[in-house]
Amino acid sequence: MNNLRREDLSLYQYIKDTALRPFVEKEEQAQLELMANISCTGTYVYETITDTLPNPIDRGRGWVYFDCTNIDTNGDCIYSVNSCVPEFITISGTDAQGNVCYGTPEQSNRVVVYDSNLVEITDVPYVVDYIDGRIIFPTGDVVPAYVDYYWNYVSVVDEWAAVEAADPPVVVIDMSQTDKTGYQLGGGKKVTRKVDIHVFAGNTAERNDIVETIHDSLYLKSAPVYKFLTGDVLDYDGTFYGRKSVSSKLTSLFNRTTLNNTGELHGGMSLNRNEVMLSDLNAYRSRVSFEVETYTRS
Repeated sequence: MNNLRREDLSLYQYIKDTALRPFVEKEEQAQLELMANISCTGTYVYETITDTLPNPIDRGRGWVYFDCTNIDTNGDCIYSVNSCVPEFITISGTDAQGNVCYGTPEQSNRVVVYDSNLVEITDVPYVVDYIDGRIIFPTGDVVPAYVDYYWNYVSVVDEWAAVEAADPPVVVIDMSQTDKTGYQLGGGKKVTRKVDIHVFAGNTAERNDIVETIHDSLYLKSAPVYKFLTGDVLDYDGTFYGRKSVSSKLTSLFNRTTLNNTGELHGGMSLNRNEVMLSDLNAYRSRVSFEVETYTRS
């Protein structure tokens, strides 16, 4: 994987999981319904029934897959965009490929499944599909009926074709022009990439809140460039990467190894040229423009 792809994925991860964490919502006791003709495969897949708008499983949304580390007296997350360090649990362990790493486990308190008597189901190793909002059980011995989950209110996408696939608010990350210059004698270069973050909201107040939150998360901040040794946080089917083959969440960590850790990068992505430009295309659209700078060793 080349650095452009790593930086694009890392920036997406930073915007979705760090910058926009204040826009996480909670759905309680949503009904679960067994999907037709699934049990013959040996697994039982239950989909969530909800009339919430915007839809929690719209493109770019989905359920939250990391725990909250700072909870208030009401059980709600306390978020801060003033910290350069993401508020994630990080522990020593292994990723899905068995690599020793310092990473983040799959959530343990963001998705809670209940039976028909609203008794929490804790003794069955079910798997969560965070993209499509589904619960996958290995057997039919225990029947889930309800689920509590946290979901991303703001849709975050990295391609224009996906804008119309979700109701607003939608954030589009558009990384475009690249400029590379030398910065030291011998090997090494400074890479500058121009980025536009387009915000599509449902009203003026919502637009301003999202734009201000994103701007605060970028101003005088830097974001890590992850190595992405074994892929993104989620697998192609929406499950936590590697969890279909292992039952323990502690042996399938999201590997937070960065290019800086491996000596391929000086620091992280520095976020510069912090300005906010309001677009004239429609009343509820804005654009945050900035530059990402990285310093590579070769």
